[in-house]
Amino acid sequence: MKKRAGIAVLGAMLTMTLLQPQHIFAADTFKDTDQTNYKVQIEALKEKGFLHGVSDQEFKPQAELTNAQGIKLIVDSMQLSLASIDFNKAPEAEGLFSKISNEAWYAQAFINGHYNGLDIPADIDPQQPMTKEQFTYYLVQAIEKTGEYPLIKIFIQIHDEQDITPPYQGTIQRSLIYKLTSLDDQQNFNPKQVMKRDQAAGMVYEAVKFVENHQDPDVKTLNN
Repeated sequence: MKKRAGIAVLGAMLTMTLLQPQHIFAADTFKDTDQTNYKVQIEALKEKGFLHGVSDQEFKPQAELTNAQGIKLIVDSMQLSLASIDFNKAPEAEGLFSKISNEAWYAQAFINGHYNGLDIPADIDPQQPMTKEQFTYYLVQAIEKTGEYPLIKIFIQIHDEQDITPPYQGTIQRSLIYKLTSLDDQQNFNPKQVMKRDQAAGMVYEAVKFVENHQDPDVKTLNN
């Protein structure tokens, strides 16, 4: 309960972005989201301070999501921090990840994710595009670090299950139960599909809503 309440308390403090800090702009309305199916979700997350555009008018919804952008978005939206962890020395990204410098704009997000139990490979390339199965894997892990949630014990048949990386199968099943995403008309998950920025925003919107809906009843949610 304490950790869930912390999400609401920290919400007003969050001013993070999908891209580098130098690209942070407090956009009133993005001018390039009219053609995306996730316009409402993008604007809702922007209003809560969970994401920003690449300029004061652009979000670039169809741009590919990199590992750096994906991890930062997940960690920031789920507000995974080091507040409850004691260190004799402040942790550094270079001591955890071989391809991430301590000065990188996303370094702290990777540190926070690592110490909150996200299974991020030590040799992850932050500039490589993130696939749907990878994004789902980290997002579900992050959600489950914010509290304990009821889970219906059902198995959802996925037509292209053979294409899913085995360690990701459980989190993908739970993502469908949590209704963070859905299968296509052919009951495929398309695990190797590269995530786009708007798709990531859509899933994070559902994740934030899921967490908020299971918090204290007086917490204001995306539904309000």
